[in-house]
Amino acid sequence: MTIADSHFHIFRHGFPGIYGRALFGDREVDTYESFREEHDIAAGLVVGYQGAGIDPANNAYLRELAETRPWMATTAYIEPADLPSGGVVDDLLDAGHAGLAVYVLTDSAAEALSRWSEAAWRALDEAGAIVSLNVGLSRLGVIEKAAKAAPRCRFLISHLGLPGKRPPPSLYRPPQEEMAPLTALADQPNVFVKLSGFYAISEPSHGFPHNEATPLVEVLLAAFGKDRLLWASDFSPALDHVSFVQTLAVPGLEAADDATRQAIMGGNLLRLLGRGG
Repeated sequence: MTIADSHFHIFRHGFPGIYGRALFGDREVDTYESFREEHDIAAGLVVGYQGAGIDPANNAYLRELAETRPWMATTAYIEPADLPSGGVVDDLLDAGHAGLAVYVLTDSAAEALSRWSEAAWRALDEAGAIVSLNVGLSRLGVIEKAAKAAPRCRFLISHLGLPGKRPPPSLYRPPQEEMAPLTALADQPNVFVKLSGFYAISEPSHGFPHNEATPLVEVLLAAFGKDRLLWASDFSPALDHVSFVQTLAVPGLEAADDATRQAIMGGNLLRLLGRGG
């Protein structure tokens, strides 16, 4: 089975993590390379991040890495409030990025994204760019407008739409109801969902195999089908909670047929990147 990773991070001095101390320091890219080789990961989409002072020049650093790593595709971090012009988007794509990484974690960020110019969306659309989005279920309405504005652009919703920690079983909502803001986007053929970040759903976060996520994955599979779901490791933030091997196990896919597993674990991302699959 061909594997491709649709969401991971690489920082020049490592991700500081929940303990404020990078697990792998300056050797983060080498560590990911070792995991990639061990698990035959054919390609990966790096999600840029320049917030919180972790790596203010991460966009440039990722392109530096990708120059000698043909398996690596990159997305450039941009703040929604930056309201990028079409020229800014073109410059990032001309630098070699496959698209953008956008974090919509507040109402103000969602409002800002809704004000992006037609020129910015046109530049992304003409390039068939990828837009990786960290956005919560309650703010997904703004994505429908963007998906319609740029139909050739591919929108990748990270971490199941960030549903959050599971409540006690007695307080569970029906998964169809809980995931409705995300499944409502299934009618947009250019919207995809990353199956990742299960540690952020589980309580405790190291509670592998994250059975709480199984009904959510099943709902997404029913809504989006096997061809619009993507596996992702969320390296290295995930490794504060689970092992890399454990990130390869997607709750709810244990009984899936080979074609479904192949598509989700790698084929879909390779297709999006124009690398077969």
